[in-house]
Amino acid sequence: MAPNRGRINMASRRPGIPRPVRDQVLAEFNHRCAICGGERPHVHHIDGDPSNNDPSNLIPLCPNCHLTDQHNPTTPVDPAKLAMFRRFKDPTILSAEFEPLYARLRFLDNVDGATDFEASIRELISFVRALTMGQFYGDRLASMLKMPRNFALLYLEGSEYQQRKAEHQQDCRRVLIGGRDEVRRLAVELLRYQPWSKSNRTNSG
Repeated sequence: MAPNRGRINMASRRPGIPRPVRDQVLAEFNHRCAICGGERPHVHHIDGDPSNNDPSNLIPLCPNCHLTDQHNPTTPVDPAKLAMFRRFKDPTILSAEFEPLYARLRFLDNVDGATDFEASIRELISFVRALTMGQFYGDRLASMLKMPRNFALLYLEGSEYQQRKAEHQQDCRRVLIGGRDEVRRLAVELLRYQPWSKSNRTNSG
């Protein structure tokens, strides 16, 4: 009896989620489970810390999705991936199947420090083209991520070459920064056509 009472007392001492925060998170997902769209979800702490009531750490989950451990607190969700999920509301973004595509999108988050853009772009487009509907989406991405050419670099030397090369890199970064939100949107749109897509199964069911 004593251990049970202890668990009850510990549960009663857990800080509750403030009502305005709970209402905000539920409204964000139309008062439905963020994974399957089920009704009457519980608001769950992503990092497993019941005192961390930041809205970005909260997500509504139905009991079934909670039990299937969609989040796994031992390996917290990448904040950038979670932000992507909250923006597009596609549960496939949190699935293991999305990870290989997501890994190939990551270079878009660090274009300021990167220099070999074209290798990352080629890798992303090649991977996308291997997916269902990949030829269409790969062509769209190739058009959006086409890097500007600078043939003048072939005829320059020394400091002038280095200066122009740095300017060219900045031109490439501007293309990536200007297009990365649309690239992410297209990548998520592509998910609905995949046989393993959670959103595909949810919409068809």
